[in-house]
Formats: sequence, C-alpha cells, structure tokens
Amino acid sequence: MNREQFLQARASGVGGSDSAAALGLSPYKTTYELWLEKTKQLAAENLDDVERIQFGNLLEDVIAREYARRADVKVRRRNQVIRHSKYPWMLANVDRVIDGVRRGLECKNVDAMAYRMGEWGDPGSDQVPEHYLMQCHHYMIVLDYPEWDLAACVGGNSLVTYTIRRDAELEEMIVEGEHEFWQRVEQHEAPEPDYTHPTTLALLKRMYTGTNGGEIEFDEDLMRWHCVKLEADAMIKQQKAVSDGAKAHMLRAMGDAAIARLPDGSTYKRKEVTRKAYVVDTNTYIDFRHAKAKE
Repeated sequence: MNREQFLQARASGVGGSDSAAALGLSPYKTTYELWLEKTKQLAAENLDDVERIQFGNLLEDVIAREYARRADVKVRRRNQVIRHSKYPWMLANVDRVIDGVRRGLECKNVDAMAYRMGEWGDPGSDQVPEHYLMQCHHYMIVLDYPEWDLAACVGGNSLVTYTIRRDAELEEMIVEGEHEFWQRVEQHEAPEPDYTHPTTLALLKRMYTGTNGGEIEFDEDLMRWHCVKLEADAMIKQQKAVSDGAKAHMLRAMGDAAIARLPDGSTYKRKEVTRKAYVVDTNTYIDFRHAKAKE
C-alpha cells in the first residue's frame, strides 16, 4: 500500500490516532477539526516537516527493537489498514504486533519534561496520557486483542513500558462515541466546535485565510461574547500588572547580582543575552482586533 492508498483508506473511518479526537479527548485536535478532515472540507495538517514527528518516526524502529530485546519477544509490522469486521468505521494501522501472543505494541517518543507532568504512572501500569490510552484500546477492539503494550522512549535515553488491558466499560464508550462521530461524518452533521480548546484559534485561522471585502452584523449573542472577551482581557491585564509588580520587587532586590536563591531552593537568574540581527521574511496574515465606536 503506497502513501496515497494509505491516506484514502484512513479517510474512510476512525483510526487509532483519531480516537481521542473523535471522543473529544485529544489535546491536539478537536472533534470539529477531525470532522472537517473526514468530510474533506479541510486538509489534514502536513506534519512531515515537524521535527518532533520526524524523530518519532525515525525512533519507532529503534524503540520496537529495544522493546523486543528487553522482553525477549519477536515483533513484526502489519503493513495494512485493518478494518473491524463488525464496526466498519473502526480502522487500525498499528506500529507492531508481537509474535506468538495476542498483543500489540505502540511506540512513542516522549519529551522528558512532558513525561514528568503527571499523566504518566509507574512503568508496568496502565497510567498513560488519556489520548494514548484511547489509541491502544481502539487497536485492541479492532484486532480483538486482550492487551497492548506502550513503549515510550523518554528524553531520548530511557525506555519505559506500560501494559494496557482491555476494559469492557471503556470499550463500550469508545465504540459508541466513535460510532456517533462517524454518523456525523456520513450525515454531514457538524459537531459543535470546542471554542476553548487550545487549537481552535489556529484551526479558524487555517479555515479563513483571507477576506471577501464584505461586511456583516453581529447579533446580541455575539455582542455578549464581545463583552466576555473585554472582561477577560481586563482581568489578564490586571493580573499581568500584579505579576510585573512582583517581578519588579525581586529585580530591585537583586540589583546587579546574577543569581538570587529562594528559601525553597529555587533561584532567579539574570544574564546578558545578545541576539544577532536578522531579516524577517515577507509574510501575509489576517489581523483581528476590536476598535471602539466613534462618538
């Protein structure tokens, strides 16, 4: 299967990496954005040039081989998009399966700081970030496997393994949620955008890249959101002033010192940084701002 065939197959259902977004649980993509992609109204972002993704792809084989060595097992690829026999909207393109047992392997390249942020439990447990948990459960459902291992290379120099076992209650939630999402795709019924999701503003900028020169009138509902924005902006400005004031207290106390140590052991540091001059390339963007009405 070449890349074009793979992309066509992937567009025909919900894959493991789509699962969390379809359920509204992904930190990287909203259900609405996934729906736009599946209904072919928005092209999926090309992540091939993103360095984090590139290294994840490069390290997948390294992680799989080291996992196999440590676990004393053989792993192999399944170079195909697998479709669930009963739930045809559920697809799987897995990293590896383990020979001789009904178990799969998901390989992840994880930043050391992200690993320490509290979503990861002890190695050997099933305490992994929710979107990874959904992905592995999705694969178990499609392949009808009772467990799935997730091997994570942390910070480029440490391999930790987690074991996720099938859970009937969670499985029911995933199947129902993905089915509801896919019905929306087939019926062309858009889910409500998650306006507070950290990716939504970037999504809207991708959707509306220019202007048609027209003018519209905002109704009372949009006027309410305008007021919400003004209140939030004022609160941010107020809190920024408080933060700047606290910073000023500490800078005055430091004077010319390079380091200031706090009672809890943490430090503030001052250092001189010189940045080389550079030329900014020409770029075009949409400027969005509010202007007060003329009196």
